[in-house]
Amino acid sequence: MPNPFDLNLPSLDRFSTLVQGIPNSGKTYLGGDMLKTESQYGPVKFINVKGEDGWASAAGRNLGKIGVTVESEADVQQVAADMVREKVHAAFLDGSRPMYGFIMLGLLQADKPGVVRLPDAKLDGDRSKSYWAQARFRLEENIKLLKTSCKIFIASTVSAQDVHEITGNKQVAPDIYGKAGSGLVGLFDFAGYMTFSLRGPGRVQREVAFQTRSDVQTRQRLAVPITENIVLPDGPGGWALIKAAFAKGLRKE
Repeated sequence: MPNPFDLNLPSLDRFSTLVQGIPNSGKTYLGGDMLKTESQYGPVKFINVKGEDGWASAAGRNLGKIGVTVESEADVQQVAADMVREKVHAAFLDGSRPMYGFIMLGLLQADKPGVVRLPDAKLDGDRSKSYWAQARFRLEENIKLLKTSCKIFIASTVSAQDVHEITGNKQVAPDIYGKAGSGLVGLFDFAGYMTFSLRGPGRVQREVAFQTRSDVQTRQRLAVPITENIVLPDGPGGWALIKAAFAKGLRKE
């Protein structure tokens, strides 16, 4: 049944964000900061993908037993159902690339039990193309399932240099095999790129970019676009700054 909506009433009641960056750029810490900040509005959930296992970066925030590890599509579906039942307000998915990995292995092993590799045209013939397409589709469907099971959803992924499948330009993009990285960005309302720079002994400055760039795949669904990097504090409070920038961008021109 079609659902009407009002374009004059934009809000941040429900949205999704993808955060990409090289290792140690602060993605998981930001995820923990988001969960701590949003926990005042309702239950929160930390979803670790087996193989990522970097939750220590989000520890120390007194969030308690909110973590769960997934290692199959069945696990993802169960977590999504649990979040709906528990009325989870916000969730953080740590590890988009390993999720793609277990989805791909599941497809391969359904035909060839025990196989641990990527599709190979020499070994799989025309079936190899089908594996790539199915894995991308199923990754996107699992992400959609999670993001519609709560009000605020953030996912993290590592970055790599990529060639855009449409423009042919070199860009920093989510580091996921095949062309799934580009498709991943399009699933989210916002997609930011986290970077860091050393400012002296023990001092690190982290920033996140949501503005349109030719060298990085980003995204923002805002009436008034963000045009500058958001500088994050050395400690908690980064999510509050990001959310405030989103809210500012929703204002009427």
